Amino acid sequence: MFEILIKISSIVLPVFVFLTMFNVGLTQKLSNILAYLKNRKFAIVMLLANFLFAPFLMWVLLYFFPLDPYLETGLTIFSMCAGAPFLIKLTQESKHELALGASTMIILVLGTVVFVPLVLPNVIPQVEVSGGAIAWTLIKQLILPIILGLLLIKFLPRPGKTIQPWVAKIGNWALYVMLVSTLAGYFPQLKEIFGQGAILIGIVFILGAFGIGYLLGGLSRKDHLQDVAALGTAQKNTAASMIIAAQNFGDHPQVLVIITIANSLGIAMLLVIAKVLSKDNKIKIVEDYEEVTYENV
Repeated sequence: MFEILIKISSIVLPVFVFLTMFNVGLTQKLSNILAYLKNRKFAIVMLLANFLFAPFLMWVLLYFFPLDPYLETGLTIFSMCAGAPFLIKLTQESKHELALGASTMIILVLGTVVFVPLVLPNVIPQVEVSGGAIAWTLIKQLILPIILGLLLIKFLPRPGKTIQPWVAKIGNWALYVMLVSTLAGYFPQLKEIFGQGAILIGIVFILGAFGIGYLLGGLSRKDHLQDVAALGTAQKNTAASMIIAAQNFGDHPQVLVIITIANSLGIAMLLVIAKVLSKDNKIKIVEDYEEVTYENV
């Protein structure tokens, strides 16, 4: 039964990712995404938060609370891969513009493609990272569906507007199926790992990464950037993590399991946090969707 649930999770995950990214293309203007990408200060803040301070936080946690070497390996890989597609959903739940979430994700995906192949082999010597494999997988899963949605809404606007609500609904259903099947499918491994402290460290890291992003995002003095900076730093890129783990540690399932569990718990916690953040944004989001004020970007 557990194997069936894991299989369901592996099938639903790419469906969720595709539909989430496709919905961004169907609902957002390219000009809005590009406007946020031009904010160099915010881009630098996100790169520092995700590729310097967050990995350093994980190093500190593992230094003072050592674990099984393969659990440490999984958590280290997890901490260094940023640019999760789920950031789009978190941005939506926090009542901020999807264009901001999409541009932030793009920045972090590009950072992951450059940073991880250069740094990770020096942190974990037995790891061989193919930058090309990571880049192609992330572009294929995250960028191409956005482009497809943008092209469809531009050249076939009527069909695009007709299917958009269904794309959003099915994407939400896929999310809930993925969460339940993943946590239930890995329940036996979850019990084994639970007593070793790895899950607790994963939770502390996610909350700490959220704090790092929130503090650094606060330098902009803009609430929408601060919220998305916090969510984007806390939600890691499981797709990139899984590629690296599968390529290098296929014989050690602990690496894949701790990445999967940490990601699932992160999604659950950050959904709640995003809902809390949304309480201050309900009025502003109506104005933002009508017209983007670029002086506030």
